[in-house]
Amino acid sequence: MMTLTAGNERKTAKYLGRALSVARTDAKLTQEQVAEHLGVFVETISRFERGTNWPTVPRLLALADLYKIPVSTLLRRGSDRAVDLGLELAEQLERLNNDDRAWVSGLVKDICSRLHTSDQLANVTKAKERR
Repeated sequence: MMTLTAGNERKTAKYLGRALSVARTDAKLTQEQVAEHLGVFVETISRFERGTNWPTVPRLLALADLYKIPVSTLLRRGSDRAVDLGLELAEQLERLNNDDRAWVSGLVKDICSRLHTSDQLANVTKAKERR
């Protein structure tokens, strides 16, 4: 479990801001249009997207509704947690046909296996160097 610190709070705010910006552009909306819809200043939307201000939960729900995406998508995008990355990858895989999905799945497994093996080798080398 992650302990909330000022550093990771800023990082999370940046992730959420990036997710809000991507969702807005995917919805083909301008910051001005979003601000008008929510009844706020354009600067408010800009601050959300830069990660300098957090939207309230009701405002986050309104943004998700406006962008026609689940609020969980906004919260997950840009996260480096394995479960969030897995869900994002699963969404991408859903768009593929069965053959392409199987190919991508095999490729990801192979890459992960190779990275895991290289991490193990690096750890063994570090342990030998310490002796």
